[in-house]
Amino acid sequence: MCGNYNLVSSLARTALNHPDDLAISTGNQQISYGEFADCAARLAACLQPHIKNGRIGVLGSRTIAAYIGIAGTCWAGAAYVPLNLKWPKERLVRLLVELELDALVVDHHGAALMTDEVRAAAPELLIRSDDAGPVDGSISFGEISIQPLRKPVRREEEELGYIVFTSGTTGEPKGVMVSCGALAHYLEQTRLWTNLTAEDRIAEAHDVTFDLSVHNMFLAWRAGASLHLMSQLDMMMPQAFVRKHEISVWMSVPTIVNNMRRSGALNPGLFPSLRLSIFCGEPLAVSTVQDWAAAAPNSVVENIYGPTEGTVVCMRQRLTDPPVVTQKRQILAIGRAYENFCIAICDPDGNCLADGEVGEIALSSAQLADGYFNRPEQTQERFRLVDGKRWYFTGDLGYRDDNGIYHHMGRTDNQVKLKGNRIELEEVEMHLRKACGTDLACVVAWPVIDGSAQGLIGFTTSDEISEDEIKARMRDTLPEYMIPARIETRSELPRNINDKVDRNALVAELDVQESAKRKSMSVPSLRTGKLVASA
Repeated sequence: MCGNYNLVSSLARTALNHPDDLAISTGNQQISYGEFADCAARLAACLQPHIKNGRIGVLGSRTIAAYIGIAGTCWAGAAYVPLNLKWPKERLVRLLVELELDALVVDHHGAALMTDEVRAAAPELLIRSDDAGPVDGSISFGEISIQPLRKPVRREEEELGYIVFTSGTTGEPKGVMVSCGALAHYLEQTRLWTNLTAEDRIAEAHDVTFDLSVHNMFLAWRAGASLHLMSQLDMMMPQAFVRKHEISVWMSVPTIVNNMRRSGALNPGLFPSLRLSIFCGEPLAVSTVQDWAAAAPNSVVENIYGPTEGTVVCMRQRLTDPPVVTQKRQILAIGRAYENFCIAICDPDGNCLADGEVGEIALSSAQLADGYFNRPEQTQERFRLVDGKRWYFTGDLGYRDDNGIYHHMGRTDNQVKLKGNRIELEEVEMHLRKACGTDLACVVAWPVIDGSAQGLIGFTTSDEISEDEIKARMRDTLPEYMIPARIETRSELPRNINDKVDRNALVAELDVQESAKRKSMSVPSLRTGKLVASA
């Protein structure tokens, strides 16, 4: 490990040794390592006198300004806190108050959210990008006239490096606190298999609020590779982006690939420049990964697993021939653990299970996060001390096979009981995908009354097969109680900011549909003013 645990120590070294190399590219903008480090050092000099609580917010994403905000924060010796541009105003205000930030850095997207209410909740020091509109009481990057801070401030292993919030699709987001040392452990393990060099050109498909951006960002800066930030339009046509920029390293959730398959864009030999492809965040269907491998014939393909609380990644499985498959779900296994991790499969009482038995995945490592910001009860619930060893209980279900390879079996919170039968939603989804002939499918439990599921609803993007035919195909492999009551076809499935299928959005849509249906079945009585059922 390094003597200085500042997250951008390696960035400073890269900028010193290779100042003219490309650091970040987005649209028509590019910035070299020398220019990038100078901007970060100037921002750091401006921020440092204001650091009291040690937390600085960054409201922006996939812009050079947002990355300067992150690098400048780290350079100044503070923890960076990326804030989600898609949060409702009320949530943003609430978290700004709770976080008690020392300063806030915004790009032009973030500046547009600075209503009077948001600005009042934000810290006094607000720094905006030069292309942002005016914000009361703020200064722009270009107005920082102070001399740059020559070196990144020294940080210790146990000091806070960043706080990244969970996506918030299942309630209030939790701020996961990751120390400088935890990230250092992660980078040391991950560089061994990614083998990034200064020649690599990395596609950035993730917002800075998604912890996969941590992987791309800090590994790139350590190796001197270039980051190529994808716009929303690029995300819709990733094949054009990869080819245009001759991307060598790709990392995304599988949904992006499935959209390419659906549109007929994922053809063999499409991506000759790719040497490393990484998938994460969602179950990786074997058919999906094999099609990608054919499209990227020169690429190694890796499936990685890790909760945010484990600092990005803790297991990986390379695509082999034949692939290592989780048979009951027809997805690629999540593989073997990093050397610095202990993995346990536990029953509901926390007892370790034998190989082959399904239970909750628990992790122990120096790479674990410190816990949740201002959430001591939730921290205590998930991060537990067992026989003097600190463990994180993930809420993921899995098992280890006889070869020591781990398999993901869904979420404990996606396990429902329906009419006395326990059902894994992911298992039903696997059969729905197979019946529809598409990997874009989802199943939710709905409605849920008094905590109990009353039925299942399926969603798919395939309109080539009727609902009756899909159900008939599913009955060939599933018992009747696992067949969705109805299957809705959509042009696309809703996704959250991390490009994962948003189950909660689908449930919310069903609730709205049901509410509208009930209203349409009732009319006001002219005589009493009460609601009566319509004929």
